[in-house]
Amino acid sequence: MPASFLFALAAAAAAPVLPATDLPALDKDPTAMSQSEIRAFNKGRSANDPDYIRCRRTEETGSLVRKTFICHTTSQWASMERQGNQNARDTYEAMTSKATVTSN
Repeated sequence: MPASFLFALAAAAAAPVLPATDLPALDKDPTAMSQSEIRAFNKGRSANDPDYIRCRRTEETGSLVRKTFICHTTSQWASMERQGNQNARDTYEAMTSKATVTSN
């Protein structure tokens, strides 16, 4: 490995992470925040912090170039994923319980 890569890796690992008590609380919806506000909010937070804001880019239907950013905290993304999985399980259960075939 090149030495410059190792130095960059060491510098990234040594980046200071502030204690959770010193970090500001989320006071508005992450989707309504600008990218600079999100970067400032995430500064000093670990990527595993439940309040760390992550954004996903989605393409808008009918447009070749327009993209929409949807931003939520890590805990909000996890909650939405759990809810979606639970909805899928419930739908599967409902469909399989009604799909019983009786033979004559």
